[in-house]
Amino acid sequence: MHIVIVGNGVAGTEAALEARRRAPDARITVVSEETDHFFSRTALMYVAIGQLAHKDVEPLERDVYERLNFVRVRARATGIDLEARQLHLAGGLPSLTYDRLLLACGSRPRPAPWEGAAGLKGVGHLVTMQDLNWFTRELWGNEGHDQPERPWAHLEASAADSPYRRRDTAAEAHGQPTQRPTVVGGGLIGIESIEVMAARGLKPIFLIREDAFWPIALDTQEATWIADELRHHGVDVRLGHNITAVHGDDKGCIARLETDHGDIETDLLMVAIGVMPQTGWLEGSGLELQERGGGIVVDEQLRTSDPHVFAAGDCAAVRWFNDWVRPEQLWYTGRDQGRVAAAAMLDADVSYQRGTWYNSAKLMDIEYTTAGLVNMRVEGEESWRFEEKGKVRSTTRLVHKDGRLIGFNALGRRWDHSIIVRWIEEKRPLPWVKAHLNDARFDTEFVPALRLSN
Repeated sequence: MHIVIVGNGVAGTEAALEARRRAPDARITVVSEETDHFFSRTALMYVAIGQLAHKDVEPLERDVYERLNFVRVRARATGIDLEARQLHLAGGLPSLTYDRLLLACGSRPRPAPWEGAAGLKGVGHLVTMQDLNWFTRELWGNEGHDQPERPWAHLEASAADSPYRRRDTAAEAHGQPTQRPTVVGGGLIGIESIEVMAARGLKPIFLIREDAFWPIALDTQEATWIADELRHHGVDVRLGHNITAVHGDDKGCIARLETDHGDIETDLLMVAIGVMPQTGWLEGSGLELQERGGGIVVDEQLRTSDPHVFAAGDCAAVRWFNDWVRPEQLWYTGRDQGRVAAAAMLDADVSYQRGTWYNSAKLMDIEYTTAGLVNMRVEGEESWRFEEKGKVRSTTRLVHKDGRLIGFNALGRRWDHSIIVRWIEEKRPLPWVKAHLNDARFDTEFVPALRLSN
């Protein structure tokens, strides 16, 4: 049995580990162009700030390939021959013949759609390890500490069209790090980029085309608090602003943005307008892809339209609670899908059951926890809200239907999402949840308990 896995992110790596556990003698080959080592993508901002080194965001020991007898192929997959069961590689490398193939090729940043943006130095993203390298050099004027030695060196043969190539920076062209950065896109990557810039002492402009920050996750009151906190840290938050064109200077660097509210001079544009499945290389392969978005359509066993090919993680379009078929672009869903896909490839009787949604983050100084169906416009839903002001400032929003908890959104305190998820799955009634909220509190010592009455 030869299992070939494309991608060494969380889905691909968890699949490799699970496959080795279930099949000690199987040949397992992992193909990836981005990095030699599995890393936590959600921790890139802490490396950019300088709080963590590169090795600190690697969950596994660097000798894991050798210890578990994984074959590492450092290359980009360029296509599949389904009939011959072969994966084609860039750089003139020989194709890999497989018995089972797992596509865990992840997401790519949504490119800047504005006229004039393509090819300009100083325009980029914060999604890949190479993005981190670019961003660090734009911010600090150097590679940063603990930089992996020439992580792009193996791409020289195909650097021109590689998404993981080394990129020139505006900081190098200008002879100084960024002074007037701009971030566009009101989501988690956008606010993480803002936090990195603020840690360097910059006061970036934050352009959000909607009338509130992150409306897919927050309601107006919650979003207003986050925007106010950003402004408190010196961020110039501009809601309802749309870029219409991008202009460069005579050095090929970004210099000016045209917006529907006037021009903005800038020397760096962080594009944080979302990600999309990295599946363009599969067009024409014969696999079923979504018409919009390009996700790889899979069944409950994460099997694609070809019985020998599976998909997991950001690139896999799975069925949601409301019959949507779309990718789940979260760290823990990628982990879970990788494990299920590996078992299914080895003919285990398993299926991927999408559990209750949950996530947590820190939005500047504000803790954020969510679980269940929030901002999903469930028919018949209602919201109960409590705002806390005093020693602790927080908001708690309980979404309920027919008197039972279906969603939870909270800012300002830490919560144990596993308890909240259990309450949702147990269909706990709203009065019971309110009476037991402190059971799910995950605050540090000396933080007073939540009191629902003043």
